[in-house]
Amino acid sequence: VVSTQSTGESKKAVVSTQSTGGAWHMELLELSWVQRNFISLFCTFPNCSYEQALELFLRAEQLAPAVSLSNSYLTGKACFRLGRKTEAKRFLEQALDCHAVTKEDQIVLEEAKRFYNSSF
Repeated sequence: VVSTQSTGESKKAVVSTQSTGGAWHMELLELSWVQRNFISLFCTFPNCSYEQALELFLRAEQLAPAVSLSNSYLTGKACFRLGRKTEAKRFLEQALDCHAVTKEDQIVLEEAKRFYNSSF
């Protein structure tokens, strides 16, 4: 028998893993041409795409809807990069409705506000 607490912790870990994977894709995709070429001097630059990032963010969102400020923001940003502006706006507004609990949340919330204001 699995306790409710361990099930909740397990779900939270899966959500975090999905969101972190998506964030990794986004970070790589937003590197400059110079940064990508520098990395390519030492290793093969990983294949990644906004579609893959969005898929990971949406999986996290399915497991725990509107729970993560960061996931909502990055889901909206990935949608925007893919030209899915209606979805982007919805996820970004979802992020903006979240309350910042930690200092990291506050930073993400400020980034989300800047992105939203410059995009819509």
